[in-house]
Amino acid sequence: MELLSPAPSPEAVTAAVQNGADAVYLSFDDLNDCRSAVNFADDAFEAAVRYCRVRDCRVYLALNVPVRGDEMPKAAGLALRGQRAGVDAIILRDLGLFTVLRRLLPDMPLFADHRLGFYTPESAAAAGSLGFQRIFLPPEMPLAEIRRMAAAPVETAVYVQSSLCAAAAGTCRMSALSGRGSADRGMCSGMCRETYTLGGRWDTTPLSWKDRSLIADIPALKEAGVDCVCIGDRGRRVEYVAAYTAEVRSALEDDQKIAEADRDTMERVFAPYGVARSRVFERAEPHEEEPRAVERYCDGLRRGYAASEIRRVDVRFAVAAQREDRNVTLGVQDADGNQAVLLGPFPNPAGDEELTEENLREIMYRTAGTPFRCEDVECALTDGLRVSGIELDEARRRLLYALSEERAKVPDRAEGLFPPEPFPGAHPMLPGITFSVLTAEQCTPELASLRPACVYVPLDVLYRHPDCAGVFAEQGCTVAAALPQVACGEAEIAEMRGMLAAVRENGVDQALTGNLGLALIASQEGFDLRGDLDLAVTNAWTLQSLSAAGFLSAAVSPELTLDQIAELTKPMDTEMVVYGRLPAMISETCLIKESAGRCACTTPAQMADAHGGVWPVTKHFGCRNTVWMPRKIWLEDLTAQWMQCGLWAARLSFSTESPRECYDVACAYIHGSGYRPNGMTRGAYVRGVL
Repeated sequence: MELLSPAPSPEAVTAAVQNGADAVYLSFDDLNDCRSAVNFADDAFEAAVRYCRVRDCRVYLALNVPVRGDEMPKAAGLALRGQRAGVDAIILRDLGLFTVLRRLLPDMPLFADHRLGFYTPESAAAAGSLGFQRIFLPPEMPLAEIRRMAAAPVETAVYVQSSLCAAAAGTCRMSALSGRGSADRGMCSGMCRETYTLGGRWDTTPLSWKDRSLIADIPALKEAGVDCVCIGDRGRRVEYVAAYTAEVRSALEDDQKIAEADRDTMERVFAPYGVARSRVFERAEPHEEEPRAVERYCDGLRRGYAASEIRRVDVRFAVAAQREDRNVTLGVQDADGNQAVLLGPFPNPAGDEELTEENLREIMYRTAGTPFRCEDVECALTDGLRVSGIELDEARRRLLYALSEERAKVPDRAEGLFPPEPFPGAHPMLPGITFSVLTAEQCTPELASLRPACVYVPLDVLYRHPDCAGVFAEQGCTVAAALPQVACGEAEIAEMRGMLAAVRENGVDQALTGNLGLALIASQEGFDLRGDLDLAVTNAWTLQSLSAAGFLSAAVSPELTLDQIAELTKPMDTEMVVYGRLPAMISETCLIKESAGRCACTTPAQMADAHGGVWPVTKHFGCRNTVWMPRKIWLEDLTAQWMQCGLWAARLSFSTESPRECYDVACAYIHGSGYRPNGMTRGAYVRGVL
């Protein structure tokens, strides 16, 4: 089982490697999910990769953000630079970048970031067949489901120590659409850690959870067949990397367990919101540690990894000295078969060292301060030869440097061509209008009479109220079942399959989804697919990939501006949301239950922030909630702009609106009735995101 540690800086690389990491993940530019933690200088990245390769530690490059079309050449260039530097794999979140790198770097292993949201063994297997060598599982996934995922024919990585995002798979728009910075782009402002009201009372932090720790479950993860255990949070200080890498390394060794007192100290110092050990979700209560005590503890950690070479590679030496007129020959080999040979000093009768096997062993074992440890010395000697000890020491140092050069050599991997941007597909002169609704009550004959190009109705609503589809079908409208963003576990997947089968029998044969794993299930049940917002479409290559996978259409990311959407090449039907509240997150815990004090899923709740914003909370599939943005996107007065973006359709997204308000809004967009709702915003369509 591999131990993977974060490495946000050169010092963190040293801390991880010297405390036992088998691999590190790092970045050297801003196209990653933790931009504030990246501080590698231009040449420091190559030096870090070399440092790791010499010490038998793998390096993974994180390029795990959605990539805009204008950024794709840069992202591909970073990946190419990573391959030439010697990285062992690249971690991705963007399907378009995945498509590009499969062509550009055909031999490079590619890993799927946890934000791609693979929740089922079937989806994991599909990821493997697509070309991903490893998938990172969502940090909130229960242990029972991790066991099921580990049986899939693809490598699995599990976060055993990390902060726990309130949003499923870490996909959250709270920060981006509030104007603070995009979590998708590595600039999350941590709005979930703030104070909100819920149910008429002030809760400390209803969306703030303790860090999750599965370190005690490492034996169970081993037994399940998990391939990699990972430490999260590249934004933490270097000493955090050192401490938790050492703890996980201890847990991976059968005969070593960290003392409970040491673990408690680590949690007080590095986890200001505590660590949930027994439960996945446990409310956080901030605490403070005395600053001087923290620094004393961290000083000890720094001394541990900075003072000497702890991580060392076993090597075997060979020395031959058989004639006075020939150089002493020295060779060295490591367990991987890397070798180095050089000619040492000439034998010298005045030398201070006699070339005996005993003396040579003493000299060649002097590898302290190097990344190597002498395991054995083989000698082929003629009696009576002497040599200068200083010269022999220097020869050993040069020999080990030569071995370092061999170990640092970059693997010979093929380089292909950067694929051209896909050709645009045909699109109508004017986009159509699509509706998405949340409740059966919103599916009125009046709304249906406006004849949208397509209407998206939640799967469970269509299952329980089959007549919802009939209202729109009578008007010749296409009805698509909107799948949940999250469904995890055998019971939930079986329930969803049953709903899909029933809805299919009622004549609905299209499904809207933002989750690749659930898209596979819907496809298996005979549904044609349309892509939703959580696919994070930001470039033409992603659209091309979705089209090749059989998707009929896809929604662009709401974090793009109108100008960026207009410039986006569209090789398939593309839509954007021009009205409505956008979902900020899918919460893995039921906030409605906390608000009401009981299960009341049919009754929406509200969450208010300290700035006057009110965030509606509604039921999601399973015992989860959708948290909606406080303000509604309103672009009716910018119709001329979004109509020129080359779209197949513009979506009106209805969430908590009454049936009457749904109809009034639709009339405003379709007929220009002049209706204006309260609480409007442009979202990111004009100002963009950080």
